Amino acid sequence: MRATQCRSCGSENLTLVYDFGPQPLAGQFPLVPESQETAKKFPLDLTQCDDCALLQVTNLPPLEEIFHADYRYSSSTVPDLVRHFDEYAGVIEELLEPTAKVLEFGCNDGVLLDKLTRRGFACVGVDASDNVADLAREKGLDVRSGFFSPDLVEAEGLTGTFDLVTCSNVFAHIHDVGSAVIAAKQALRDGGLFAIEVHDGRILIEEAQFDTIYHEHLTYFTASTISRLLARYGFDIVRIDNIPMHGGGIRCISRLTTSDSLPAQPVQRDELVAEDRFSGTIERCAAQSEELRDSYGKVDGYGAAGRSQMFVNMVGGGDAFRQVFDDSSFRQGRYIVGTDVPINPYTGQSGSCCVILAWNYAPTIADKLRGKYEKIVTLLPEYREW
Repeated sequence: MRATQCRSCGSENLTLVYDFGPQPLAGQFPLVPESQETAKKFPLDLTQCDDCALLQVTNLPPLEEIFHADYRYSSSTVPDLVRHFDEYAGVIEELLEPTAKVLEFGCNDGVLLDKLTRRGFACVGVDASDNVADLAREKGLDVRSGFFSPDLVEAEGLTGTFDLVTCSNVFAHIHDVGSAVIAAKQALRDGGLFAIEVHDGRILIEEAQFDTIYHEHLTYFTASTISRLLARYGFDIVRIDNIPMHGGGIRCISRLTTSDSLPAQPVQRDELVAEDRFSGTIERCAAQSEELRDSYGKVDGYGAAGRSQMFVNMVGGGDAFRQVFDDSSFRQGRYIVGTDVPINPYTGQSGSCCVILAWNYAPTIADKLRGKYEKIVTLLPEYREW
């Protein structure tokens, strides 16, 4: 399926920024190598709305291919992300009264909900994937399974109940973002807060973070585009903070008003992307991957997140890597999609060269590898030796 209208403003005035060609799904972690079973691939693009400047992917794989009972992402396995949610829980604590009620959709394994519950808040979570929702329920958390929508809010008896609705690293996954905003309005009490954490599309473009673009990430918001979207549904911006999460993110906190919609700021000319910034970076990373392989033999990688899988596939790096380490048992024993590269736990292995694919967590990973490898490098957002 290919979307022909902007998922924020509905405009059909869409301009292709970059065509990445057929790519596998970043969230697929096959049990067998590519040489035994070929991974499905789907067209992948980055497109921008000429009218509201929203960056988005318009080629949509079937939803059941992305979110399912075998979803392989667990937030609590990433130490830096756990620390991020601890900090975020502290921000929420400053915003709300001690008796406040919080709803988080896309709550994953409950890492934020657990921290909020321990601070005394009454919390409910919603997640589309049963297997990670089960992990949250095992912690004693109240988590409902399903896609966040007005129908779910009504069916679960959540209408007009919450002081804060929040989502982190999930809003970009939703095709019908308008429905999600309506569901948030429906769940909130009068004057309630809606807090959203997303990757910063401005930084993505400026640094040509091509590995962050994949089918599961349908939309790439900036401070301006998320403000315009929320204004259409009667949310007034309280504040927008820059956060370091995932290589550069934004946290947008808005308040539900009594208006059906609010005036939105006009699009500025410099918000529109006029040139391809990705092809040169992809070519550089491909060439540097080959140079490292030629110098050191097949290299090791660290971090098998979705962005790592896209990096390896977009640079044609399957032949450059011997293995990729990952700390999540959800991924260990599987393969980088589209390749024969195995994903293994890191248990102190050493070698000549390791490329940190999860470059947004590079300082933490480099500390773990230092003294074990002759050379430790990241290739994005630029080449760096650690």
